[in-house]
Amino acid sequence: MMNMIWLKLHNIRGYLRIKVNIVRAVWLRLVVQESGRLKSVGKIGLLEGPQYIKIGEGTKFCDGVYLTAWRIKDAPILEIGKNCEFGTSNHITCSNKIKIGNNCLTGKWVTITDNSHGQTIFEDMTKSPLVRKVISKGPVIIDDNVWIGDKATILPSVHIGEGAIVGANSVVSKDVPPYAVVAGNPAKIIKQTKNE
Repeated sequence: MMNMIWLKLHNIRGYLRIKVNIVRAVWLRLVVQESGRLKSVGKIGLLEGPQYIKIGEGTKFCDGVYLTAWRIKDAPILEIGKNCEFGTSNHITCSNKIKIGNNCLTGKWVTITDNSHGQTIFEDMTKSPLVRKVISKGPVIIDDNVWIGDKATILPSVHIGEGAIVGANSVVSKDVPPYAVVAGNPAKIIKQTKNE
């Protein structure tokens, strides 16, 4: 009997989860965007602070994207340019400023963040991460035509130059010059292309 009840509850939860994802996708289209600007929106994982988010025409989001703009002190700015494509389960979280240019592409499971829970000081580390103050060490700026590979993480106070490529699984903690290829943890330049 208990198994039957559990199975019914599980099915109801699954049904409701599907409906919530549909509502979130519609919400993103209506609140974040003017009609017809987004190319495609998959099932949204989480949307927070849509009033602080601007998305350019022709930009596409695959399933499971998290778009969050947290007002901690001043109003955050999360701007995404035109004709970008974000892979499945990307997480873009802003409490300060994240600006992504036009024609950018990301793989799956990419994280772009300008914030963290607390500082790496003893006082903060004795508290649960959930109660630590959200802080930002600086904005994230990603210029036009940047390609970010699967599972890469872009940390606060980073500027990625135009045309750069970030290798899969990289952790970017420092600026990346234009037309450079970076990879690793921490990410390092493995190729620098110059316009001759």
